[in-house]
Amino acid sequence: MPIDFVPTLAIALSLVACALLPVYLLALSHKPLAVAAPGRRFVLAASLACLSWLVAMIIVVPDWIELITGGLLLATATLAGFTLWTLIAWGFTLSMLLALAHAAHALTPDEWALAYTRGKPLDMFARDRLGVLFRLGLAEIHEGEVAMTQGRGRLVARISVALRTLFGLPT
Repeated sequence: MPIDFVPTLAIALSLVACALLPVYLLALSHKPLAVAAPGRRFVLAASLACLSWLVAMIIVVPDWIELITGGLLLATATLAGFTLWTLIAWGFTLSMLLALAHAAHALTPDEWALAYTRGKPLDMFARDRLGVLFRLGLAEIHEGEVAMTQGRGRLVARISVALRTLFGLPT
C-alpha cells in the first residue's frame, strides 16, 4: 500500500495559516499596523492566524479528521511561536546577553547592571518586575508591605512549585 505524502487542500491551507503567524507578527511590529505591547501583539497575530484558518476551512469544508488535524497543526504552531516570542520579547537571559553585545568592550558587573537596566539602578528594575506581579494580581501592598495575593498569587505559586518539583527544577 503506497503512502501519499502530499497534503490535502485542507491540511495545506492549515500549514499556510501556521506560516501566517510570524508574518502577522512581523506586520504588527512595524508602522502603520504597529502594536506596541508585545503580549497584545502576539495575541492579535495568533487571532488573525486562527481567523485565516477558519475562513480557509469554511471555504474548503474538510471532513472532521482534516479539521481536527488542521486545528492541531495550528495549535502546535501557536504554542511553538509563543515559546519563541516570549524568549525574544521578555527573556531575561537573552536581555542580559544583549546588554553585553551592545557594549563595545567587556563590562564590570556594575557597568553591566547599568547597561542591562538602561542606566537605572537595579532597585528600579526590581520595582518594575514587582509592578508586573501587581498588574497580574499575584501580589499586592498590604499594610506597607508586599504580600502575595491570597487567591491568584497563592494558586500560581503552588502550581509553579509543583511543576518545578515535577521537572526537577529548584524551587
